[in-house]
Amino acid sequence: MKQLVIFLYLSAFVMGNVLAQTAPQHSDEAEQLIKCLKTIEGQKTISGAMACVNWNLNEAKWVHQHTGKWPALNGFDYIHHPFASKGGWIDYTNISEITSWNNEGGIVTIMWHWNVPANMAGEYSFYWGTESDKTTFDVRKIFNPESSEYKQMMKDLDQIAGYLKLLKDAKIPVLWRPLHEAGGMWFWWGRDPDACNELWRVMYRRFQEAGLDNLIWVWTQSSAWGKPYNDGYRWYPGDEYVDIVSIDVYNNNNANSIYTSCYKFLHDYSPSKFVALTECGNVPNISKQWNAGAKWLFFMPWYDYGRTNNPSSPDFKSASHSCCDAAWWKEAFSNDFVLTRGDMKALRQSTSGIAPVVSHRRGEGAYTLSGTRVANPKHGLYIIDGKKVSIK
Repeated sequence: MKQLVIFLYLSAFVMGNVLAQTAPQHSDEAEQLIKCLKTIEGQKTISGAMACVNWNLNEAKWVHQHTGKWPALNGFDYIHHPFASKGGWIDYTNISEITSWNNEGGIVTIMWHWNVPANMAGEYSFYWGTESDKTTFDVRKIFNPESSEYKQMMKDLDQIAGYLKLLKDAKIPVLWRPLHEAGGMWFWWGRDPDACNELWRVMYRRFQEAGLDNLIWVWTQSSAWGKPYNDGYRWYPGDEYVDIVSIDVYNNNNANSIYTSCYKFLHDYSPSKFVALTECGNVPNISKQWNAGAKWLFFMPWYDYGRTNNPSSPDFKSASHSCCDAAWWKEAFSNDFVLTRGDMKALRQSTSGIAPVVSHRRGEGAYTLSGTRVANPKHGLYIIDGKKVSIK
């Protein structure tokens, strides 16, 4: 009996250490952002815009041009990593725009359309298939360290880790969203759920070893024509490797359907996780979704390449958009529960406790130190424009 007790004690001790080592480790900056997200969960939603293709603020600028407000979150993409080089046509080591965005209170999310060698020599693709412009790159060989696929994967992981390390050194937390929509099976990483899950875990461990504790890990469930794949969680690597669960929704005009089949679907499977709408297009306005019960942590419409590829183009001035037009955005910002970049700056600084005290006049919108918006604040301390102010 004594031996059994000792065995059970040691087993529990070892398992506890294993879980402690695999659970997401977070930097002070990432922990502070998570703390902020917890204060708004279910009460507010963070507005977001996706870079036009990969490494810019074009969509956010388009939204600002038509509404006078900045989305709180901006998405970026390492899609062109095979072509990246310092001083080249795409340089992921240049983080000046991301740094500025973070300093203004904006949240950074980064995804990775992971390009690998395509079937045609010299070309690259992230889509799976036997056509020359796609790839038959075999994700199942992640289990074989001697395979060329495995070596390519590890080489790419280390390249991306180097880029993310620049953000870590700049103390910028990142909502990291790799291997998205695996359950759709249109990307090479989605051809086999066991291999995809192992790839996620390999990436996670590799990045942890590289000290990338500024990452908040976002897993994305697939959605096709407004309905998630019922077996989507076959591509789920496990709670200990994920901070946020999310879904991408397009071409669904029914807010109740989005709540039931998307938001509730995720929340029921992962009740301990944040739930986000990581991509969307041609969906009901955010008020209808929110009132239906879809209390997204954040939402992010996809970009319109023809509209925002060139901010100097006359097309950039148009209010139309292939995913969510200017009217959709104006409606979003008319709601107190939708947070802008200015709102997030106030909230992030109020939870960090580092904002200075200055004087300010009455009659302007503000936040209490606990993060509640007040339309007409009275005497006391508030957060306005990212600063702690004393209203007399």
